[in-house]
Amino acid sequence: MAEITVLGAYGTKGDNHETTCFALNDYNVIDAGNLLKGLSDKCADLDTIWLTHSHLDHIADIAYVLDYYFDRRKKPLRIAALPETIKILQKHFLNELIWPDFSMIHLTHSETKAVEYFPIEIGKRYEIGEGEFIEPFQTNHTVPSCGYVVTKEGRSIAITSDTYLSIPVWDIINTRHEVQALVIECSFQSKLSELAKQSKHLTPKLLEMEVKKLKREVDIYINHLKPTSEDIIKKELSEIALLRDATILHDYQKIEF
Repeated sequence: MAEITVLGAYGTKGDNHETTCFALNDYNVIDAGNLLKGLSDKCADLDTIWLTHSHLDHIADIAYVLDYYFDRRKKPLRIAALPETIKILQKHFLNELIWPDFSMIHLTHSETKAVEYFPIEIGKRYEIGEGEFIEPFQTNHTVPSCGYVVTKEGRSIAITSDTYLSIPVWDIINTRHEVQALVIECSFQSKLSELAKQSKHLTPKLLEMEVKKLKREVDIYINHLKPTSEDIIKKELSEIALLRDATILHDYQKIEF
């Protein structure tokens, strides 16, 4: 079985809740919602952060990894993202106003810069380790966004990150039998469907509509619950037959696929 680790599973931070972050192996993660606590000193050797989009709960720890581990890093931190996402980070985040532009700063022990931007293409497959690959697919959010198909040991898991309705992940799962599992969000309780529409997130009822598009069985994992509505969302999900066996993710949980 292949394995990844959920470092952050929730839709906002709280006393006992961390935001979106998946460790794929020792050197690659999806999103940066919980790197310092999640990886600790392994952050010094982190190679690539594969971003889904530019919202703060998915990028926040980029700033602190660069700051806290600057003296210990010997290679650039590669930020892999859609070209539109990279432009947002350069203009609004690592811009010398909110945080230093580390793409212009040399590492202490190297002639290389601290940050390297790596534009990615939807549908292109990238190697992240021996026999390990990552492939972005389009998602439907309020900013340019993508999910990823992660492949290890010939088996794959699809991770949508934040999304609304009508995403290509269903075609991917239905036509590619190596995809054994799906991680998909469910941010709000169903009575907040208008808020979900405006912010392009899912509720249990909206997720039920989407899951009906599946034509084969896969393991379903659900993340990005808003902690203040966690109990209500879980209850609603338990009452939907198609989602009754889904696993609600929590911080530091491992997913086997």
